[in-house]
Amino acid sequence: MRTHAVFLRLQGRRCVVVGGDAAAESKVRACLESGGEVTVVAPALDAGLAALAADGRIRHVARAYRSGDLAGAAVAYAAVTDDSTVFRVRTEATDAGVLLNVVDRPDACDFLAPAVVRRGDLQVAVGTGGASPGLAARVRRRLEALLGPEYGPFVAILGAVRRRLSRDPRRVAVMDALLESPLLETVRHGRPDEVDRVLGGVVGAECTLAGLGVSLGTES
Repeated sequence: MRTHAVFLRLQGRRCVVVGGDAAAESKVRACLESGGEVTVVAPALDAGLAALAADGRIRHVARAYRSGDLAGAAVAYAAVTDDSTVFRVRTEATDAGVLLNVVDRPDACDFLAPAVVRRGDLQVAVGTGGASPGLAARVRRRLEALLGPEYGPFVAILGAVRRRLSRDPRRVAVMDALLESPLLETVRHGRPDEVDRVLGGVVGAECTLAGLGVSLGTES
């Protein structure tokens, strides 16, 4: 199945998940991580979703799906198995212009949910066009071993420097120099003083982690 890879901006946008099991929970958490405002429609919730509802992080509509539940949504997920519900959710999503993913039913999907490696703002998505989610998961695990936790603060530093140099004609050259520098290795070691030395040498003496507002997460 041919697909077009994109990253959706869901911050503050309505996301609806139909279903309350573990598969639904994974979709809910993915939407929450992206800043979405999540409503779950299901008669009952698994323990993880129940905890999210109790904390006020999601809205729970405690009943089976009804037509109209997708109103105003940017995206919707359906973790349901009966063909009747899939058909009704699919019909509403089409009529309302809502992007829909139905778990384990690629034929009913507008988009396929990839296997994702997340390191802060760095995201690597792996898809197989629905052919083999198991292969996508295996590739993700290999990438997780390759891309360690240091990539989170590394990307945060790069983003902060890029914003600082937004009007500086040196920006492209400086960003390229940072990527070629030992910055990633020093972040991996978790030594802020070494990171500051690299930043000072490439960007300028005034550029420090504290000045950029970035933490390595290792400071005591």
